[in-house]
Amino acid sequence: MPVFVHYLPEIRIKILGMSILKGVNLMKIIFLKKRKLILLGTFFLLLVIIISLNDKVTTVITKSLKPIYAVKTDTNQIAITFDISWGEENVIPILEILKAKDIKATFFLSSPWAEKKPELVKRIVEDGHEVGSHGRRHVDLNTLSESELINELNISKSVLEEITGKKINLLRPPNGAYDNKVISVANNLGYKVIQWSVDSLDWKKPGPNAVINNIVNGRQKNKGAAPGDILLFHASDSAPDTPKALPSIIEALNSKNYELVPVGTLLNNAKEYWPPESNF
Repeated sequence: MPVFVHYLPEIRIKILGMSILKGVNLMKIIFLKKRKLILLGTFFLLLVIIISLNDKVTTVITKSLKPIYAVKTDTNQIAITFDISWGEENVIPILEILKAKDIKATFFLSSPWAEKKPELVKRIVEDGHEVGSHGRRHVDLNTLSESELINELNISKSVLEEITGKKINLLRPPNGAYDNKVISVANNLGYKVIQWSVDSLDWKKPGPNAVINNIVNGRQKNKGAAPGDILLFHASDSAPDTPKALPSIIEALNSKNYELVPVGTLLNNAKEYWPPESNF
């Protein structure tokens, strides 16, 4: 498309407080200014994209971030997990069942509970189980500011590593509450955020048979446990049905040739994490 240039007469023109003298091509100046603005805008847009991808911050350009709910795997492995925030009545019975069945699990512990029950934490570790963080306070992490969140996760990590003597790199947010900030901050602190794909709902105290059914056969609009799944149980006193249901669940899953393992083992043998937004 041709560009027509009009030369202005010999006059003085004020643009942005600057005097432009005779013979100046005003159209050319405006064109150059627009071009510079476009280039400047493009530069800042690219800068935002780079920062967003680097820090895994979600913007209108980047996709949302997700925790790991399950994995795609060629093995028959299923991860078995227990959350503990308070109480001690169910811990030893669950540990005894797992020991008798030669099964290793992942226990997500809140750090205040670990501080109050260090002997139970050490028993968990001595039995060969994996320990992850369940936060410091049982609060929804997505309600915290970034600085509060960093403080929450760092304190929990420090306490658990001191008691267990192990590196803590798995996090299960209390109540499963998360957002992009939680995922991004946790990842930057060295955590993988772990949810679950099959829920026992043991905390609702539905009875041992219901807990068994929720895991083995699945609830409505859900499915029974299968390779790649992450199972959710509670070892707190709020779930008295769990020790009663656990032997039958293990037997049922073993009969299908499924192998129950800690989360870390499942992740190590995964082809891909699920959902896709958790692969970053």
